[in-house]
Amino acid sequence: MDPQIIDRIKLALQGELPGEAAHGRMMSYNRPIAKEARQFDVPPRESAVMCLLFPENNELCTLFMLRPDNQGVHSGQLSFPGGKKEASDLTHLHTALRETEEEMGFDSSTIQILGALSELYIPPSNFLVQPYIGYLASLPELNPNADEVKDIISFPLEKLFSPETIGHKEITLAHNQLKLKVPVFMVNDYALWGATAMMVAELKMILEENNITLR
Repeated sequence: MDPQIIDRIKLALQGELPGEAAHGRMMSYNRPIAKEARQFDVPPRESAVMCLLFPENNELCTLFMLRPDNQGVHSGQLSFPGGKKEASDLTHLHTALRETEEEMGFDSSTIQILGALSELYIPPSNFLVQPYIGYLASLPELNPNADEVKDIISFPLEKLFSPETIGHKEITLAHNQLKLKVPVFMVNDYALWGATAMMVAELKMILEENNITLR
């Protein structure tokens, strides 16, 4: 893996983000954008997540967590670590770091923050989520919280972004059992879809627009 990749990603995240244009590539259904959600009579709940990048077998990888089957509207879905912003969190970044530490079970002070992606609104849970991109020089020993994490999956970005990984799949929504055919990234045997897939799509577009290759 080229050691300059991380510096180039950090620099790219300081520029203009593709936001909605990237999100549209993996959007499962029409949803309000973040700016519209902030105008709702019932304001959305603030939250943040962390997309972790790290080298493994000379490849740049990311980490997904599989949520347990008892987690409401997001039961059984792949996601990045993260969650609701608490009153004690000074910033959204504090939220992302705290939640990552609580869910993944390692010291979040070892994460180098590269930047942030665009805010994204999640209608089923009424969350407005701020994604961050963090880098680990090596993946530490993980001690996931069994109440919040069913499994952890490490996956190479180059494979995640390959055409063979991207497609469509019929899924059943946990909160109303409605069946939808949605765009997905296939992560091993799991379908990554919805808000997390839209975040991944934005990271993918940022790398494409800045000619950042993963080798």
